[in-house]
Amino acid sequence: MHQTGWTLLPLALLAACTSELPAAGVAGAQQCFWNSQVTGFSDAGADRAIVNIGSRESWELELSPGCPDVDYAQRIGIVSRGGSRICTGANVELVVPDASGSNTRRCLVRGVRQLSPEEAAAVRGRVPPR
Repeated sequence: MHQTGWTLLPLALLAACTSELPAAGVAGAQQCFWNSQVTGFSDAGADRAIVNIGSRESWELELSPGCPDVDYAQRIGIVSRGGSRICTGANVELVVPDASGSNTRRCLVRGVRQLSPEEAAAVRGRVPPR
């Protein structure tokens, strides 16, 4: 797992984190997280990445084919075209800097979904909460 200590998003977006998010799992409710809440990320295989929110919540990002390999990235940025919240069904891009840090590659995220507590525990190598 990689720790994010860097973001490509303006600081003004961070101030928007004070609103409450819709409850996860509520029928018809859009599931979201704030890009500033991401505490880490990891590769999840071909065209997939996992972002961690705090110590228990994880989200899967389904990436477009040909996206840069997140496994070798030291940091990433997540940009929503509709604001600073990353939601299911939203237009989102993953930004991955190259090894030198002088260039970045952008990649369209095709899908965003919150992992169940059991899935989140599994990707973090932990026992699921009871």
